[in-house]
Amino acid sequence: MGALLNDLTSSIHGVLALLLTALYSTNELCAQFHLMRTLYTSLFAVAVTGAMAQTLPFDFESATAGMQGYDGATFTIVPNPSLVGNTSSNVAKIVKVNVNNQWAGGRIAGVTSLNFTTAETSILSMDVYTTQPVGTVIKVKLEAPYTSEVDAITTVSGGWQTLLFDFGIPAPSGSANLIIMPQPFTNGGGNTFYFDNIEQIGGSIATPLPGLPITFESGTNTDHFFSFESAQLTVVPNPYVTAANTSATVAKIVRHLGAPFGGSKITFTSPINFATHTVLTMKVWTSAPIGTNVTLKTEKPFWGVERSVQTTKTSEWETLSFDFAGSLSDMPTLVFLFDFVAGSSNVGNGSANSTFYFDDVKYAAIPLSTDELSLMNALRVAPNPTSDLWTISNSNQSDFSVLLFDLQGKQLLAAQSQGQSALTINASDLPAGIYALRITSGDQSQMQRLVKN
Repeated sequence: MGALLNDLTSSIHGVLALLLTALYSTNELCAQFHLMRTLYTSLFAVAVTGAMAQTLPFDFESATAGMQGYDGATFTIVPNPSLVGNTSSNVAKIVKVNVNNQWAGGRIAGVTSLNFTTAETSILSMDVYTTQPVGTVIKVKLEAPYTSEVDAITTVSGGWQTLLFDFGIPAPSGSANLIIMPQPFTNGGGNTFYFDNIEQIGGSIATPLPGLPITFESGTNTDHFFSFESAQLTVVPNPYVTAANTSATVAKIVRHLGAPFGGSKITFTSPINFATHTVLTMKVWTSAPIGTNVTLKTEKPFWGVERSVQTTKTSEWETLSFDFAGSLSDMPTLVFLFDFVAGSSNVGNGSANSTFYFDDVKYAAIPLSTDELSLMNALRVAPNPTSDLWTISNSNQSDFSVLLFDLQGKQLLAAQSQGQSALTINASDLPAGIYALRITSGDQSQMQRLVKN
């Protein structure tokens, strides 16, 4: 019965992962994914029926009930391979035996203490040893029923280190199975991992923010975000302070090997309101090539709306614009996805081209500073809507430049005022629809939503 159940849940695990990769951005099929996940975790619940109830911590110095390998992996207790950095006599060992089982790992069933709802127990701490390369992803899932999963990234190869899995944002409880999935999205074939001293420790659960803007200069920190599918977000000092972004602090996302839709998200106490302000802007820096996709997605349970644009600069700060015209105003979660657009198969690798910095996420029409407000008050676009011409004027008499984009982020036009207080854009050849205009004067930029009749 145990072997049959392992084979069955192994098959469902693979199917679920394929569905998740293919369908994440397809809102109509989110309910189907939810049903598949429910079936998957229900089968795990059957597996733990006869398991011995037990609680954290686990030190593996003696037999630990409920240890099971799955997808062909072995999960056993063995002598410690290295006493440097960990003096335990015995540790747990997972071997991903089969080459084609990317999601193989081990589970400890029947755990009664998987409650992460308070700051005192919001982090799972685990010692890890592997000779796999630095940057290897270790995933921990809570199942039976499924409630959450969190990734951590190794920074050591060939030595013990302590990894922390922060469950503070989802604050899950009620699961009975602790799943350790080393190196997901990577083939097995003998890859070996050792684990020890699994315990809950105290962390920080951030008070949710009421809404936009996000500036990182006013209390927004790493704990406000939940990163998923091998992406890791941290709030760091701005490594590239320029006139385009003078902020001292910004967010950094690194995409490691995982699902194409790896990213991070923040949930506000109030829904994002597009009733009066339909355009969001965000400053972005990356050394990835020009034309890299950047996606913002608003979410509520089982539904989301996403907008993708492409970068126009590399190794420079730039302000990107995301037009959510027509979107609902009942979604409190904002998701950040880099090098991703619906249907994308791009995965991260932890390199510089998988690293992105962002800052100043806000409604385009609401300024963050007096300089930005001054620019906003000085600039006018008329008529808007238009059937033939837009005229952009600047009462400050300072030079300015404009870039015109369609809703897919494709640049259609670039122009400069060249000492004039106004310039005109000929829209007569453009299809009817909505466009985004970026106006830059000095070190200040703003976005305008233009309509062609």
